[in-house]
Amino acid sequence: MLILPLEKEELTLENSSQFRNFDWEKAKTFYYVAKCGTFTKAAEFLNISQSAVSRQVIYLEQHLGCSLFARHNGGLKLTRKGEELMEIIATTFVGLQGFTRNTHLQINNGKKQKIRIATTCSLAPYLLNEFILDYNKDHPHLMFELIGDDRLIDIILNDVDIAIRPIDLKGQEFLKGQDVQQEYLFTLEKKLYASPEYLEKHGEPQTVEDLKNHRLIGYSHPQEHPYSEVNWILKLGLPNGQLHQPIFASNSIECAIQAAEKGIGIVSNYDEYSIIKKSKLKNILPDVRCTKLKEYFIYQNYLKGNEEIMNLKMYLQNKICPSQ
Repeated sequence: MLILPLEKEELTLENSSQFRNFDWEKAKTFYYVAKCGTFTKAAEFLNISQSAVSRQVIYLEQHLGCSLFARHNGGLKLTRKGEELMEIIATTFVGLQGFTRNTHLQINNGKKQKIRIATTCSLAPYLLNEFILDYNKDHPHLMFELIGDDRLIDIILNDVDIAIRPIDLKGQEFLKGQDVQQEYLFTLEKKLYASPEYLEKHGEPQTVEDLKNHRLIGYSHPQEHPYSEVNWILKLGLPNGQLHQPIFASNSIECAIQAAEKGIGIVSNYDEYSIIKKSKLKNILPDVRCTKLKEYFIYQNYLKGNEEIMNLKMYLQNKICPSQ
């Protein structure tokens, strides 16, 4: 890679001609490489090829005339110039988000405020949507945008106000150093369900060991559900490392629940989900529950004093799991 000599001055938007015609889309790629620590992880997060990620970083280095990363055994480390650029990009995008948010405040003669919420693919339709719609009816001056996406959401570069999701180890590392607040919201516990038709035909299991003699419904492509142990049901009653063979599996929650409703087998899901509440499925082995899944309300620091955001957080805390 041909790299031009380093400039002595710091990289700034004001004093550097290198930011003329600067490609901010490639800057986003650089940002994610810096956050993820490797080209491979950044490519996985961005859903593009590793070679495309590498090419975009090389383009930036050639455009700026300095090396942005140094390789080490654990992955990539920012150079001094890389750290300067990272600070510029983060500051710039935070500023842009604050600016765009201020424009949202002035919609419809200043009477509308837009709130963008990013959450997981299952939380959006089966839990949060109902509460957001009810809240919106009582607060008509607000406009909501609800986004379901299981990929880790960067609330700065994805221009959302709030992220509602679990925080796993990867998430904790990704959020480190960002100007964000992370507040506990509620906890979900996955349980077992079967239809009256199934229980009448096959009987009701009394222990997890009884599940060896029952028909279980699983989830295909479990990697598509990174925040919950979707195939927890297939491990019940078996030695560590072994799995039940499901009678039916799908990567769609709707398909799995519909299969259970038709008496195909036993499925796992959450009491709080509307798709379970609307079904006629019965909770079996009520004391058997999956590891608790904690959900967090994540937002940028500059929104901490925003009355609308804080009111929405308290509303969701009280409505979804009031006893917690």
